[in-house]
Amino acid sequence: MDAEMRYWPVVDVLPPGDAPICEIGSGSAGLSSWIGRPIIGVDPGPDERHGTIVALPNLRRVIGDGAHVPLSDQSVAATVAVDTFEHIPSHERKGVVAEMTRVTQAGGRIIVIGPTGREAGDADRWLLQTLRNPGPEPPWAAWLEEHMEMGLPTIDEMSALLEGPRVSRIRSAGYLNVSLWRAMHLAAMKGPRLGPAHVPVWGSFARVARRYRRGPFYRWMFVADLI
Repeated sequence: MDAEMRYWPVVDVLPPGDAPICEIGSGSAGLSSWIGRPIIGVDPGPDERHGTIVALPNLRRVIGDGAHVPLSDQSVAATVAVDTFEHIPSHERKGVVAEMTRVTQAGGRIIVIGPTGREAGDADRWLLQTLRNPGPEPPWAAWLEEHMEMGLPTIDEMSALLEGPRVSRIRSAGYLNVSLWRAMHLAAMKGPRLGPAHVPVWGSFARVARRYRRGPFYRWMFVADLI
């Protein structure tokens, strides 16, 4: 369900049309699993933490990183980063935003969503400690350790990073209440196996979580409109 809560907000604010979207840090599939339009996934390369690479027909994977995006200027309708900036050292984040801006067309958007702020950092530390007791940690716990190492961006930091001469407007909104995020992970780790009831139960939970607009939030989304 956590994947739905990452990508649903992004899908809602994508520019209309069929022009390709660039996703920074797309992993094995990323945004291409949620929409049918062409996605150019920029990722440093194979990583066992992503799991099996999925060959979706609308995804073109290219080797690169956010600071060196191997695309032409203004070649995509939007550039997206989902749960990515918390894995980038703080002193490199401005360069990544500059590259996202460079490859995005006039009239397009930069969309960034991910864990943001102190409350999200506290939640990450709680989850990492919960995973360690009694242990052993699952492989994806390494992502949480990177959150600790790099530090989560703040709302003010992300808003300031997105400012620039081509930006006409910046919007931000919080998503996924922290208490609901914790409940989701506790149920996944320690709750009963639901079998055939899994999809309807968690589908209902996801709909409630998506509509619940009271903070504090685990993720924040930032949308910059470009001219």
